[in-house]
Amino acid sequence: MSKSNHTSEITDFFKELDEKIKPDSKSRQAEKKKYAEINEKRDNPDYEQKKSKLWEEF
Repeated sequence: MSKSNHTSEITDFFKELDEKIKPDSKSRQAEKKKYAEINEKRDNPDYEQKKSKLWEEF
């Protein structure tokens, strides 16, 4: 079974939208960083969270 090269209208719309908006805006960079950290925590059981000074004494 071979895959066709057909893309849906919504996929084409999102591709066009992605080209029009700034792909490296600050908000997109923040989202990429957030999800990279979430994925790292999920995929790496030995991940050490950054410790806040607020909770050091507890």
